[in-house]
Amino acid sequence: MEIIRGVPASKGVAIGKILKFSSGPLKEKTLLQKLAREFHDLELKDIGRIRILRDSFYERITGRDSIEKEIKCFKHVVRISKKNLISSRRKLSHDISPKLSEIINFQILTLKDTNINKKTIDLIKEYSISAYLALSIIFNERIELLRKNDKSKFRNRTYDLVDLYNRLVAGLKAVSGDRNASHVKKDGGDLILVARKMYPTNLAEIDLKKIKGIVIERQSIESHISILIKSLKIPYLIKTELPVEDINDGQEAILDCYNGKLMVEPDDAAVQKYSNYPGSGKIGNREVRSGEKGIPDLFSTINTMDEAVSAAEMKVEGIGLFRTELSFLNRDIGLKLKEQISAYKKILELFPGKTVILRTLDLGGDKSAFLNLIYKDDLSENRKKPLVKKLYSRQIEALIRASLSGTLIMAFPMISGPEDLSALKEEIAGIKKKLKRTPGITRKHVPVCAFIETPAAVYALDEILEKCDHISVGTNDLLSLVYAESRQLNKASGNDFLQPPTIKILGDIIEKTHKRNKKVTICGGITSSPKFLPILVGLGADSISIELKRYSFIRDLLCRMDPIECKKLVKKLQKAGTKREIIRRLSSFLE
Repeated sequence: MEIIRGVPASKGVAIGKILKFSSGPLKEKTLLQKLAREFHDLELKDIGRIRILRDSFYERITGRDSIEKEIKCFKHVVRISKKNLISSRRKLSHDISPKLSEIINFQILTLKDTNINKKTIDLIKEYSISAYLALSIIFNERIELLRKNDKSKFRNRTYDLVDLYNRLVAGLKAVSGDRNASHVKKDGGDLILVARKMYPTNLAEIDLKKIKGIVIERQSIESHISILIKSLKIPYLIKTELPVEDINDGQEAILDCYNGKLMVEPDDAAVQKYSNYPGSGKIGNREVRSGEKGIPDLFSTINTMDEAVSAAEMKVEGIGLFRTELSFLNRDIGLKLKEQISAYKKILELFPGKTVILRTLDLGGDKSAFLNLIYKDDLSENRKKPLVKKLYSRQIEALIRASLSGTLIMAFPMISGPEDLSALKEEIAGIKKKLKRTPGITRKHVPVCAFIETPAAVYALDEILEKCDHISVGTNDLLSLVYAESRQLNKASGNDFLQPPTIKILGDIIEKTHKRNKKVTICGGITSSPKFLPILVGLGADSISIELKRYSFIRDLLCRMDPIECKKLVKKLQKAGTKREIIRRLSSFLE
């Protein structure tokens, strides 16, 4: 029996035969991939200088008849591809969701883009090159433009363009009599689809009624294909640790997306165990217990609006940290007051009845460079200060106005002492006073959360707790400063911070916070570490916040934790004098 581990993106268990799927039209690297690797900033005038175009892979076409043939071939493939995409959209709309099938609209609109079609044809004519080469050049140009944009939604559009490119290239090869027959099987019983990569349109090629689980080696949880697959409510595994290329069609397999593994050719014991495996949120004979007494709430750390939507679809228990910096850069959150109110309301409405800890802009230190990007200007230091003040005031007002839409906790980064909170509370009081004079504005108390990210804040914790309702510990910054490590170089999810001072610092923070009947959330890289998890449970953290890509994996581990045993473990670790002893005791406990 071979076991391939990965990250569960959708819970459940499936038993069936492997269906191997390949979305690539060619076995060799496409010209698009080779162009992208050699020449990132492609300009059409530089075509003659690109080495890959001089390789035997490329053959120049000659004669007017050949050029007209290439253009005719290109137009035919575009027409057929458009027709097939419309058919795929109709099928996905019927089988999955009319809303989600709209993802394919981008590809259809791209095919209707007269600029792309005209430029491709012009290249064929001007340089006497094949439709395949011209198409590769044009798509490389478009994809590189999208890749330079950090927005996650544009990143997904890059995948959509690659998907469309593969479709068009496959069509050109087919016209040339060079395309392999599709190997996607339609017959058979329960199937577990296994692929290295997939695109949304690939789902339209498959009889989804027979697919009981899906494994994709290289896929992100925020991608369009992941959104589509999760809506199917079937077990779904991504980011496998081992390549799936050696798995063969027709092999028996068990997909366990509670524990994040694919078992190929399972033994009799595994088959017997999983034949009656519960699929209703149970793991073995134990119920999922996150949030029960002694088990922390498991929240998610979010960076963008797209991630918030994905988190809501995954039914996460709440948002432990929503960093607003990237959403401002992406324009998911606008600069105007009305735009911000609308964005915050949308986030809160995605998580009805669930806690959302939304952190104001973190623009301290070198991060003030973000202002240049937000305002699209090279701002002087004199101009930055009033802009920062104005931006903070507007954001706080927008959060207060939006708070009626959900359970909001307003968090402030890098609180070093009580004076920081005093200044912020004066700002909040002034905004509330203004809102009191505004007709039709209903106000309520919005809890204030202080982010503990510096040693100074740890020393001043008692005074800070007097002025806030909630504490969040930003372990990446805090522990990096404690151990004098570069935040960029530390290994916060590994063993570097498994040391006596870490356990003492976190234990003291949690104990002091609980003495004042307030709650503490732990954020940062250590929350994603299986080795740190029993420590956080044993110390009594009220909630922990996990990056979305690790959420399902950590949730499954957390549900297996026994809080009483974790407390016993922590007492032993608190007596340990060295990092080596801590790791030894942890390893024994985890086994």
